[in-house]
Amino acid sequence: MTIILLLVGIITFNLVIDILKNNAESQIQHTANETLARIDSQFEAIEMITSQIATNPSVQQLLVDQSNRQLTAFEERQSMNHVINSYLAYTNGITSFELYFTDYRRLFPLNELPLYERLDSAKIQQAEDEQGRMVWGGADPHDEEAFVTIKQINLLDDNFSHGGYLLTKVDTHFFEFRSEYGQIDMETDYALLVDNEEKLITTNLPEELLSEIELNTTSQVVTLQENDYVRVRVFSDTTGWSFIMLKPVNTLVTGLSSIGTAIFIAGAIGFIVFSMASYFLSTFLTKPIHRLTQAMRFGKLGALKESPPIISTNEMIELNNTYNHMVETTNYLINVVYEKELTRHRAELKALQAQINPHFLFNTLEALYWTLEEKDEEASNMILTMAQLFRYTISDIQREDWVTIKEEIDHIQRYLDIMKLRFTDRLTWGIYVDRSLLSCMIPKLLIQPLVENAIVHGIGNQVVPGKVTVTVTDQNNDVKISVRDDGTGIDTVILERLKQSMKTHFPITSDRTGLAIGNISKRLKLTYPDEGTTCMTIESERNQGTTVTIIVPKKGGKTSED
Repeated sequence: MTIILLLVGIITFNLVIDILKNNAESQIQHTANETLARIDSQFEAIEMITSQIATNPSVQQLLVDQSNRQLTAFEERQSMNHVINSYLAYTNGITSFELYFTDYRRLFPLNELPLYERLDSAKIQQAEDEQGRMVWGGADPHDEEAFVTIKQINLLDDNFSHGGYLLTKVDTHFFEFRSEYGQIDMETDYALLVDNEEKLITTNLPEELLSEIELNTTSQVVTLQENDYVRVRVFSDTTGWSFIMLKPVNTLVTGLSSIGTAIFIAGAIGFIVFSMASYFLSTFLTKPIHRLTQAMRFGKLGALKESPPIISTNEMIELNNTYNHMVETTNYLINVVYEKELTRHRAELKALQAQINPHFLFNTLEALYWTLEEKDEEASNMILTMAQLFRYTISDIQREDWVTIKEEIDHIQRYLDIMKLRFTDRLTWGIYVDRSLLSCMIPKLLIQPLVENAIVHGIGNQVVPGKVTVTVTDQNNDVKISVRDDGTGIDTVILERLKQSMKTHFPITSDRTGLAIGNISKRLKLTYPDEGTTCMTIESERNQGTTVTIIVPKKGGKTSED
């Protein structure tokens, strides 16, 4: 409960902090938008005045005369002083206006300073591209206390053709932040106004902190002189400028200490109430549990003991009764399993006693061979072949699980010799082995069951002679083993079942074909568990024969000793 109260207190405290920070961030965003809106209105006021000057009849006439190649008299240019001064009287923050001809010569004031010495060519070109909209030119190269703007003047009576330029000087303090606006706390907050070229227009940030500011950072919290500030940046659609506001984090979390204290007190009260309730409940619950635990400990000693009846909650009574029922059932099952195991061991002993000793069988066949060697040479040779066949088949598999391909082929040859006695001229065979593969190791009895299936189910089910072909070749550094017969083939339904048996490794047919195929497929899976190239396929057509193909790696697989 203490951990839960602690976690709830921490989570609640963090949620309160997040809510306060989110609200503060929204408020900062709102303040930044209002400040930027005020700056936009100041910019629009400058553009409105410049538009009035650009459309003034006297200015228009003077520029029209110039465009018509008429020389402007000194008096006409001097008259511009009265026009311009009349506009300056109604403006705040604009220090002067300058008029230029299309060839960059100055029209007003009366000196010969060309336009390209006031602004670079890129700004002049931008003013021409804007077709009359005011363009921000940045800092005035001839006056550190002023910014400049430029506007192309279009001639209203000459199809709005290019008539000249209007340059406006704006005081650097025009856009500065002031406490009387009531939007920025000048004592704690910092703000920066930058143009669309990331050049600083105004800021209340001290000089020593300007070097620490990264304008292009995307972090919401920045650190200045080891103090954290929440950073908000908004952009103007009107000017393309951006306003950056920095507010100290510590001013956003004012009052959190009292909230933390309230949460701590509430948690302490909850802990005291829980402790008192736990004390009274524990005496009612733990005693029955302790008695039940004592009864369960006898299970570790091999004897399950029932727990005596208890007086407690309904749940504890139900638990005690369930445990007693489990003890009764478990003791009964232990006796049943013990009797079954004893019966099974007795049956296994009888089965072992009933097994035939393989060595007795081998010795008997060899004695029969020596008896018939002088009387019937063919029969004696066949008995010797049968003895070798049995010795290969029922030898200790644990020690001889792997054989060479030569040993497996010799075993197949002996098997075919014996089958020749049964099928006579109906059976012929061909064995083709790559000599370089004779020493390769393969699982024992991998090929012989396939040959047996080919003879019994392929050749044996037809009256015409048949042939069994065994081929062992090298394929991409793997051993490819193929057993083919030209017998009756396999029915389509049975063939699909055999293929399913190779996937599941379980025989699904009642004949020995399904048993052999499923057994070999399972042995391949167990012997080569990690080999992706190992596979077994079967192809058959009715009255055309059957081909079974096995591909195994040369390097061997997982032996039974592993």
